Amino acid sequence: MAQHRDRVLIVDDAANLRELLTVLLEVEDDFEVVGTAADGEQALALARQLLPDVILLDLAMPVMDGLQALPGLRALAPAARIVIFSGFEHEALARSALTAGADAYIEKGTSVMQLVAQLRAMRPDSGPDAEDAHKQSS
Repeated sequence: MAQHRDRVLIVDDAANLRELLTVLLEVEDDFEVVGTAADGEQALALARQLLPDVILLDLAMPVMDGLQALPGLRALAPAARIVIFSGFEHEALARSALTAGADAYIEKGTSVMQLVAQLRAMRPDSGPDAEDAHKQSS
């Protein structure tokens, strides 16, 4: 029986980071990167088309930043787990993102193993313990 693979949309203005995250997630058996976007407008178009399970969303981007794109992404992909993946460590910014509809806020300095573990813990079928773990990381 084939294992479910979470369909991931990566949104970041840094092309090298999009490529790196794509390679690192594709190595995992349970993730499939279905698209990448360089700004919020591209993310909205792709979310509408691809209906991802997970959206990794940067905040600081040209054209439309992550906070601006967040409400539209939530409306287009209501079941998606939207994870802010940002270099900003500001607690108020994290609260704003969570209030605007993000499911989690992860700093870019987080190891890939921790990122993958947090994405797995956020799955709807991972139970209440995983839910508590991902809220604590926010």
